[in-house]
Amino acid sequence: MSFCRNCAPSEACVIPKTYYKYDVDTYGSVSGEEAMMNEIYNNGPISCGIAANDDFVAYDGGIYYDSTGYMEIDHEVSIVGWGEQNGVKFWRIRNSWGSYWGESGFFRIVRGVNNLAIETECSWALPVKDWTSTHTTT
Repeated sequence: MSFCRNCAPSEACVIPKTYYKYDVDTYGSVSGEEAMMNEIYNNGPISCGIAANDDFVAYDGGIYYDSTGYMEIDHEVSIVGWGEQNGVKFWRIRNSWGSYWGESGFFRIVRGVNNLAIETECSWALPVKDWTSTHTTT
């Protein structure tokens, strides 16, 4: 059984009394830099698999680049945008490991080179436009 939880290091996870719930209207797959950028621009964040090796787990900031060639997808993240800094293209991504990790729970990884397989297996979904449905925890 799954629960909506809010967790922090060295503290117990808390299950909120109520939370918003969303249903999916349509969904599909997307891969490759340009197609991913188009999907994010037109419809918002996408979910992507990533090969989270030990070095990535220790990430604490900056634009990440893995030089090992590791490509075994074993984690899922949400790409929320993209940018460029000092000539380096990057994805802006939300991780699920909490705000203590990375850049307040987010990270940046080089864009356009499929680093850690980030541009391989992505999914998009459009929610049913009902922003008022809530679930009460029992």
